[in-house]
Amino acid sequence: MPLIYIQGEEEKRQHIHYEVDPELPSLGEGGMGQVLKGVRVNEANGIRMDVAIKFLFEDLPAHAIERAKREASIQIHNENLVEMFGFIEVVENPQSERPVKRYHVVSELLQGVMLFDLLNGKTTDKNGNEVPFAQELYNKYQNDRFGFAVFIVKNILSGLMALHDKGYIHRDLDPSNIMITTDRKVKIIDFGIAKQLESLNTQDQQLTSTGQFIGKAAYAAPELVLGDVHNQDKTTDLYAVGIMLFQLITGSLPFEGTMAELIKKQLNEKIPLKMIPYKAVRNIVAKATAKKQADRYQSATEMRVDLEHLSKADAVPATTSTGQVVASLADVKGSKNKLIGIAVAAVVVLGIIIGFAVGGGSDSSKDDQATAQKVEKTVEEPSLSVAESFTQAKDKLSNAATIKEGVSLLKEIADKHGDDQDAADAIALLAALTQPEDAEISADEVKEFRSLTVNDIQRDVKKAHQYAEQAYKANPQSYKAAFELATDYLVGERRTGNANLQDIAKATKLLEEGLKFARLGGNEEYVKLLQTRLDQAHSLAESE
Repeated sequence: MPLIYIQGEEEKRQHIHYEVDPELPSLGEGGMGQVLKGVRVNEANGIRMDVAIKFLFEDLPAHAIERAKREASIQIHNENLVEMFGFIEVVENPQSERPVKRYHVVSELLQGVMLFDLLNGKTTDKNGNEVPFAQELYNKYQNDRFGFAVFIVKNILSGLMALHDKGYIHRDLDPSNIMITTDRKVKIIDFGIAKQLESLNTQDQQLTSTGQFIGKAAYAAPELVLGDVHNQDKTTDLYAVGIMLFQLITGSLPFEGTMAELIKKQLNEKIPLKMIPYKAVRNIVAKATAKKQADRYQSATEMRVDLEHLSKADAVPATTSTGQVVASLADVKGSKNKLIGIAVAAVVVLGIIIGFAVGGGSDSSKDDQATAQKVEKTVEEPSLSVAESFTQAKDKLSNAATIKEGVSLLKEIADKHGDDQDAADAIALLAALTQPEDAEISADEVKEFRSLTVNDIQRDVKKAHQYAEQAYKANPQSYKAAFELATDYLVGERRTGNANLQDIAKATKLLEEGLKFARLGGNEEYVKLLQTRLDQAHSLAESE
């Protein structure tokens, strides 16, 4: 089959054309067209460059074609932005009564892993090839969440600095629009609803009806969810970056719910900053996600500078008395040696207090002894947040030497924080792990933990069902909890030990709700799992 030759009027003037081998496999297909690998040929010097060419579908409405033109017009060369090369309109059979117009969007050819997929443990590209840079970053995500989050967000902000400097705002930033590439770059992609700041007007309003807009409500600033185009500016993008920083640090989004619920929360509710274990990062997220635009960072540069100033001391969780001391010391503008000296002095003083309180020959009062015991207890038994405890539990579950400690931490979360909505995912994991070895299991993460904890956890179907109920009760918006509980009702006795517990209608309702929240949360793995279970439920209902 001959090569497809693409050249518009602008390309003719530039002496550039594009070639596409139609026999090569498609790079992908979306709502607007099919993407094929092509070659950009400079006719003047013969230089050839691989590119991605989106062949737009023929039946697209005029506004979709205009959107593609806008996307292709944002041509910025920056290592943190996908590079666009142009929008090409080709007229077939121009002399006929009904000439056909074909539209194409040409961009840099990127290979790698979406940040969204990486957060869910995927480190291979769409062809199944391992991406070493993605594997490195995922290992960092598992072992150094602080360092990972700062690295990713600094790269995103660098891309935004270039985009904003050219007078554009993105308006759709989230992990599904960030790519980790094979050539070790972090790139912002998809300028589909990006807009020039100087031309924002009411015709650009994205709301089609109340509560509906182009974008993702979980990351959208108040002015974006309201469709307030006049006030959308650089701070609108920085709000989304603040949400992502929260997500990368805590492993979850600050708000969950239906589209309408998310919009309401973005407008009225404060970000749950206590979920972030690092004081300095809390401050950055708080400023980026302020409801009032005037209170936010006014530029990507300003936010990036604050991230640059973070130190190793800022990576110490500020959730205990000692953590708060360290966090406060980190705010002191002094040399590293001064900080070390202060910390050592604090330890010496603490040692003297404890020594006098418990040592013989001391004249310390009972009050002094009691105070020392409290201090000692604080040092020995730090109080962890639910999110931090869950992260610690997963880390221990991943290590064969500390599996039992990980299981114990999950049980501790269930016992101490059973009604806390932040504990739902942890309890849902405990429910899955407590199932017998031959039970149907769920996500890849659960499978991995199950394979490691085979001999280190007591299997009890009744207890597992109780945990699933507890998890769902703690947070009905936890799709992981909904999945575990729905599977119990779907399978019945084999999962729960109760022959009368199978309830297809109840399972269906839980799966539908879970699917909705998994989609809002952008977790593709659970979307597929929940959809598969829902299909099973429908089949069982039809056979009854």
